[in-house]
Amino acid sequence: MIPTNPTSQRSYQRRIWPAAASTALLLFVSGCVTSSDPQGDEGDHDPSASPEASAPPEGQSGNEVIASSITTSSRVGSELQIDVYALERLESDLLRLRIGITNNSSDPFDLGFGLSEENHLTASDISLIDDANQKRYLSYNQSSGQCFCNQLDGSIGSGNTETLWVIYPEPPGDLESMTILTPMSPPMMDIPITEASESIENANLEEPRILDLSMISDSLKEDQTGRAESAEEVSIILSSDVLFDTNSSDLTDDAQEILEQVAQEIDDAGSSVVSVDGHADDTGNDSINLPLSKERAESVESTLDELITRQGITFEVEGHGSANPIADNETEEGRERNRRVSVTFEK
Repeated sequence: MIPTNPTSQRSYQRRIWPAAASTALLLFVSGCVTSSDPQGDEGDHDPSASPEASAPPEGQSGNEVIASSITTSSRVGSELQIDVYALERLESDLLRLRIGITNNSSDPFDLGFGLSEENHLTASDISLIDDANQKRYLSYNQSSGQCFCNQLDGSIGSGNTETLWVIYPEPPGDLESMTILTPMSPPMMDIPITEASESIENANLEEPRILDLSMISDSLKEDQTGRAESAEEVSIILSSDVLFDTNSSDLTDDAQEILEQVAQEIDDAGSSVVSVDGHADDTGNDSINLPLSKERAESVESTLDELITRQGITFEVEGHGSANPIADNETEEGRERNRRVSVTFEK
């Protein structure tokens, strides 16, 4: 359920926007993907627990890989691998995703908040796409605010694999597959939905979070701008290669005309909050990408603040570095699309 409070809704939508862009730009994602019961009770769920019911049913190995993707936005890059073990309906009208995280690097890897901005060492920010009905499924939360999922104990050792599971609302009974979106890797498409003879009892879940899928233009215009749009919100995507020179946060001459158009659209909208988010490709490291993406977002915000004529506008500015790619960082075209600033506001 989409939050009804405007402030909560804006925050909520900003968290899911990078994944929306990933789905809509699937045409630009190249082949990094190959195909080949959590215990509940009436109390709040402890995501650090490893309940017996999270194990696969008898007779199943539980770690048969049905899809894999190497990461594009982690410290160890392609040496971190995400495997899908199952996307399965449970008897309690819930859907469970089980994945494996493999560290193929020579050093321990701390997942941290890589797959969840709010729940440390979990995968609660992975979302599922129902392409047939144009819906996005976000993970269930407990009434405590914690995700209905498990949690790693700590770092993943070199050569080791750790298993994570996440619970979602159940999709329609005739839906046979979904797309899996993670904050750290390209999308994994057409993941089959199977049946599991398990159930979960948990009375303290928050409302299910099922969103309409945002629509986005399938290519950038000549001025390297694009847009994502839902019934409530607009996100305008601006190419950093047009707005800035290499490794610079100073706006180019070409940026002025583009930002004038963005400012006019904000003036015509009813939103009082505008989010400006800077993003980078995975070239270099976070010590460079994070501050540069923040500085570029601040440059866009400063210019928009001068251009917007409507009073009462508040800006929220963030730099995300190479996190939340919308295309494949293994290609030059993908890296170009990932170097961007997005401006998001309610209609």
